[in-house]
Amino acid sequence: SNTFCSSGAFFRNGTLFNTGGAESALFEKVPIQEGFNKIRTFAPGPCPETGCTQDWVDIGATIDVARWYHSMQTLSNGEILMVGGSKAGGLVLNTPRVNEPSYEISIDGHSLPAVPFPYLEFTDSDGPGKSYNLYPALHLMPNTPDHIFTIIGDQVFIYDYINNQNVTTLPFLPNPRTFPSSASTVLLPLKASENYRPEVMVCGGSSGDAPNPLALDDCGRIHPLDAEPEWTFEKLPDGPRTMGDAILLPDGTVFITNGARLGSGGGVMADDPAFTPLIYNPEAAVGERFTIMPATTIPRLYHSVAALLPTGEILIAGSNPLQQKPTSHYPTEYRVEIFSPPYMSAPNRPVITASPDFINYNAEFTMNIQGAAVGETTVVLSHPGFSTHGVHHGQRMIQLTTNTTADGVTTVTSPPSGSVMPPGIYLLFATVNGIPSEAAWVRLDSN
Repeated sequence: SNTFCSSGAFFRNGTLFNTGGAESALFEKVPIQEGFNKIRTFAPGPCPETGCTQDWVDIGATIDVARWYHSMQTLSNGEILMVGGSKAGGLVLNTPRVNEPSYEISIDGHSLPAVPFPYLEFTDSDGPGKSYNLYPALHLMPNTPDHIFTIIGDQVFIYDYINNQNVTTLPFLPNPRTFPSSASTVLLPLKASENYRPEVMVCGGSSGDAPNPLALDDCGRIHPLDAEPEWTFEKLPDGPRTMGDAILLPDGTVFITNGARLGSGGGVMADDPAFTPLIYNPEAAVGERFTIMPATTIPRLYHSVAALLPTGEILIAGSNPLQQKPTSHYPTEYRVEIFSPPYMSAPNRPVITASPDFINYNAEFTMNIQGAAVGETTVVLSHPGFSTHGVHHGQRMIQLTTNTTADGVTTVTSPPSGSVMPPGIYLLFATVNGIPSEAAWVRLDSN
């Protein structure tokens, strides 16, 4: 079935749970069936020595309602939340006729009935603050009973989707930030030393000035669980950017890439590619947080992706603003790039020589790290998430309580609960003086 413009999250065993999609494409050499309410899975690796077949499996079941351009988030118990979307494909702007103002929760791949969600509703007379509601931004708040930080258009709030009630209404954003505005949003790395106090960052996007939207040049940050949360803003150093990808790096910084300087999300809605990546250091002073990186020569516009690799590098691919039209100004892009952050040039990187394959919540475990230094070693758990349309569903990173002894043994305390890090398979990095190792794989779960 057609996965085009679908969404994804991961089961606790690492299997990709991919839902929704687009219309059929029966004219293809291999006909593709309609995918709006379909479920597909993709098993994790590595394959055993006896071999295996890793491929998409269309399991035959369906989600409760058709969804295209919806968002997904794994919850603290491994259940998966799906929010919003449209009932039909081929649009840049959602319309009341095809809007899907609901959410549903899947338990082990079986959806509960969809729940009406007024925050997604709008009429023809409503502005972009409500109608720009596709691919909502969702971030699971730590140390809460599955409360989800949510951005829909310019609306910002924390919602309890399990009990269907608003928890906190937060200050609105000055422009819509969800598709087709297509801002980059990340939950900045959570730190055990700060009791996993969450902070969300939103960068760029587009204004609601249809049919000529303006790409935005600001980044905002907010601590949503504080008593009086407020947005603070700063400017992007290289100009506006819409449809960017923001990737959490194991040294605690954020890599921003892809996108455009003009327009908005959508097939032919953007121009002037953003060739220069950025690295953002959230710990630096305002005015010193951004570093402009060497430029690429490949335009990465609509349908571009980026993901953190176990090496610490970033995989960058995609761009097909006019789909399969090789004569267009920005044709479909089949080249793949690898970006190496500055830490990849370090003469010596730490090496994880021993680490567990499985860790329980709220438990200590030990690691052997070549190059570990007392007081300078940090262990990080990372999930790159599911990347599409500049949204990284479930992307998450935490810095754990770490103690390294003089003999090189590092003791680490695992996350306290699934709200801090949902059950799943993660990248486990060790950083020494800000230089990360290559990652080991580890499963985090309850016995």
